[in-house]
Amino acid sequence: MSFDPSCLVVYVDGEYLDGADARVSVFDHGLLYGDGVFEGMRLFAGALFRPRDHLARLARSASAIGLELPLGEDELLDVICEVVVRSGLEDAHVRPILTRGVGLPGLDPARCERPTLVVAAYPFPPLLGTRPIRLLTSSIVRKAPRSAGAHVKSLNYLDAILAKRQAVAAGMDDAIMLDHLGAVAECSAANVFALIDGVLVTPTTRAALPGITRRTVMELEPVEERDVWPFELHTAQAVFVTGSGAGIVPVAEVDGHRVGTDPVVERVREGYRERTRDPGFVVPVRGRVRS
Repeated sequence: MSFDPSCLVVYVDGEYLDGADARVSVFDHGLLYGDGVFEGMRLFAGALFRPRDHLARLARSASAIGLELPLGEDELLDVICEVVVRSGLEDAHVRPILTRGVGLPGLDPARCERPTLVVAAYPFPPLLGTRPIRLLTSSIVRKAPRSAGAHVKSLNYLDAILAKRQAVAAGMDDAIMLDHLGAVAECSAANVFALIDGVLVTPTTRAALPGITRRTVMELEPVEERDVWPFELHTAQAVFVTGSGAGIVPVAEVDGHRVGTDPVVERVREGYRERTRDPGFVVPVRGRVRS
């Protein structure tokens, strides 16, 4: 997929820059060590879906690693809307990024005087496509809660990248990652749901990001949050994955086992689509742009 940033506008530490010219320092600790946090929110038909939920999670992630956002929630929301409008976007993925900032190499966070804040928005087709996908259980373990908590949406996605590489090398679409107990955690960048014995279930957030789309599904349907084991997915009546980048994606196969289909998946997809257009859950970007 080709990508031309020159038609986009990116916010970097107080400046709105041409996307082709937007830069961070090679000494930024976000680049050197993955020391930072981010969010990925969606813009549908000119409106942001649940932006305050995303910004609240960004603030929690930042606090968890000892960072403070340089802008308040309303100020940051205004910046996001400005970036979207200046980039001429109606449907997009929006990514606010907060790093530890520029500093002398070395792991001590005190080497950085202030954080770096970047906001970018760009066209983004569904991350996993629109057809039912095939999943492989990865040997790469989702380390939380024994390392960084799963609630921290950090810039370090190396475990997920390695799991994704395994899946792609095996001819699959994505990977299921297990936690330290061997229970299902999540996919490389999406939460997991399964219909098991007529009950819709999803893994706990012990080792999975508490996704905003995951929360939306749990508002739309009765869901049991519990440990889910890999063999349960092999015989499930239906499996689907969720995420801001992916949407609601049905699963056709897990580890070579064909997965069943059930009307609940289409019901969730339709409910989610309606929710992304619901005035109670969206913020029109043009209504907040003052320039």
